[in-house]
Amino acid sequence: MSATSLYVAALREVFEESGVLFVHGATLEKVSQAAALLRAGHPFDAMLAQLRLRLQTRSVLPWSRWITPKTPTVTNKRFDTRFFVSEVPMGQIARHDDYEATESIWLTPRDALRRYWEREIELAPPQIMSLAHLSHYGRVQDVLHAARQRKPPVIAPEPFELEGSRVVCYPGDVRHPMQERALPGPSRLIYRNKRFEPDGGFEGLFAPPAETFSDP
Repeated sequence: MSATSLYVAALREVFEESGVLFVHGATLEKVSQAAALLRAGHPFDAMLAQLRLRLQTRSVLPWSRWITPKTPTVTNKRFDTRFFVSEVPMGQIARHDDYEATESIWLTPRDALRRYWEREIELAPPQIMSLAHLSHYGRVQDVLHAARQRKPPVIAPEPFELEGSRVVCYPGDVRHPMQERALPGPSRLIYRNKRFEPDGGFEGLFAPPAETFSDP
């Protein structure tokens, strides 16, 4: 898939699931018209053409690339996906589509992880690690600045068994083939208590970048 296709796919998914439209000159009237056409069954590209809208791809910045391990840790499905970061365009309000997404709420990364820890929401390991990474930034602008300054890391988790428990480790962990850290937070997640969690409890999610875990 080309870089352009990745951006288009990301912007399409954002609009379809949250109603946020990244286009040049995105007035609220245009956003409303675009949403109406989408609900009427018009394909995304046809909607853009009909309203003469041009995607604003520079508004979203690559953040990371995740490649699932050959040995499944959660499901049998594998994926190679990119995560992007952005700021919601002025005047637009994100809202779930009641189909693919049935509920939405604004949370800081740490608050989202707190809700996961208290079993109010469910998160998969890539979401856990990404939120742990984002929690190191205090403002949206800090995240965007960081995204502009570096190449998106490629994260290829490595699963293994340790004392009867499933473990997923990340670059920088002693059990991972890549010894250089790719992101802050824990270097491994352990499946216990019917969820993935780090050593050190909740605060272990916010380990400083230099910290790594080794086998006991």
